[in-house]
Amino acid sequence: MSVLGGLIDAMAAAGIDPANAPMIADGRLRRFYLPQDRRESRNGYITIHDNGDGTYGAAFGSWKHGVKETWFSGKPQREMTTDERREYAKNMEQRRRQQAEEQRQRHADAAEKARRLWQQAQPAAADHRYLVQKQVQPHGLRQLGEALVVPVYTVAGKMTGLQFIQPDGGKRFLSGTEMGGCYHAIGPAPASVLLLAEGFATGATLHEATGHPVAVCFFAGNLRPVAVALRTRYPAITMVVCADADDAGRSAAQEAAKAVHGRWIEPDFSEKEIL
Repeated sequence: MSVLGGLIDAMAAAGIDPANAPMIADGRLRRFYLPQDRRESRNGYITIHDNGDGTYGAAFGSWKHGVKETWFSGKPQREMTTDERREYAKNMEQRRRQQAEEQRQRHADAAEKARRLWQQAQPAAADHRYLVQKQVQPHGLRQLGEALVVPVYTVAGKMTGLQFIQPDGGKRFLSGTEMGGCYHAIGPAPASVLLLAEGFATGATLHEATGHPVAVCFFAGNLRPVAVALRTRYPAITMVVCADADDAGRSAAQEAAKAVHGRWIEPDFSEKEIL
């Protein structure tokens, strides 16, 4: 599949390291590790389509860094004839519908499996190594074996999947979990103020420090979708997006806050804390 060499070049040009990207042209969404992220994370994603005519199309990016790109191996549409453009558009629409249906089924299967696993799980131990290290309480999490189980919900309250957190901090999502605009809530329903954060430990720390409810969005690229979804449900509350202490986190927090007319803040580490 040397034709995908152009895709590798396009990914590199967009700032997405392609080294760990699975180059499998089956139309499925696949996540992969980006070297600039934590080892346990899989913030990169890619979908590759075989168009059946010797050409390939792809969508790729990074949820954490907000990168979203597309690529096509054939000649640019501006160089196509009218018939070629019409056929290309028809094929792309068919593949989009097929992918959407396959994605819907994966999400449905994951949601059903998540509900079963959540019922099997036991209340999380307060002395779980990850919770002790982060100095936070379980806040309703459950546990399967050694893994903490964090449920993922839509704004309407439907469980879409689970995140598993290992004692050493390694994280993964149940395969097929719907993530866009989905979150985990810590604390009661917001009455006046809602905080948004990326990870569970950060969200739990914020809740314990302020008493405000927190929406855990799981990764930087999901801050804006969650904020927009929750703004629809809670139009009058004050939303404060709490950024992770990195460039991607700050950029995503600013974008999310702007989208919902909210505020954003970032941690201010003292010299002692840095050392």
